[in-house]
Amino acid sequence: MNQKIRVTIFNEHNQDRYEPVLSIYPQGIHAAIARAFEGYDEFEVTIATQDMPEHGLSEEVLASTDVLIWWSHIDNAAFDDRIADRICYHVVNRGMGFIALHASIFSKPWQRMLGIYYDAGLWGRFRTMPQGEKEKVWVINPGHPITYGIDECIEIPADEMYGEPQLIPEPDQTIFLAWWEGGDVCRSGNIFYRGRGKLFQFTPGHETFPVLHQKEIHQVLRNAAKWMAPSPDMIIPPPGTEHLNGEPRENLDHRK
Repeated sequence: MNQKIRVTIFNEHNQDRYEPVLSIYPQGIHAAIARAFEGYDEFEVTIATQDMPEHGLSEEVLASTDVLIWWSHIDNAAFDDRIADRICYHVVNRGMGFIALHASIFSKPWQRMLGIYYDAGLWGRFRTMPQGEKEKVWVINPGHPITYGIDECIEIPADEMYGEPQLIPEPDQTIFLAWWEGGDVCRSGNIFYRGRGKLFQFTPGHETFPVLHQKEIHQVLRNAAKWMAPSPDMIIPPPGTEHLNGEPRENLDHRK
């Protein structure tokens, strides 16, 4: 039997404890995301929330994670910097995938790996309007594995609008483009490679709309987890033996 893909779902688990989000996600946003993998034996799911010790992301948990799916919003600044750095290490050096949903672009791990900084209180970095506009997420890279099983677009009845320009580095690949009824558009599915790992930004998923219950969104998450999981054939040096650790690899005795 093939090894299971080990998915860890992180949710800051704050707003979904209270109304109006509680009615939409009564078991938490993490539970809605986890349902994407229910009934699919190739996945093994772990839940982590910000109120857990070490935010549920201990070294042991991360070492046993192939893909980390992230949802956060208002508690990004309170996230432990040491754990954010730990996450980046597992992406860059061990090849763990990182999926940033919606406002997770303000999370510390995401910012560190993209080399950007957003003050979570300054929302003018790109246009945003949480009024529940109709959204169409168009597939613009239909040959990419993340888009498998998805029609030409995903229709979302209501979501928070994200509009360009997004102040992000140029993605290595863009596979979705979102359009809203008000006329705005944004790059909605962006892929970045960092070291041995892959990053995937997927913009749908505002907390006051049931976007994360949609079957098409679940399909995207399953596809992404399959594609982003590190290959068992990848050569990963043990900690402390990584390339460029300060010890020369060349033998220069012939120059003496």
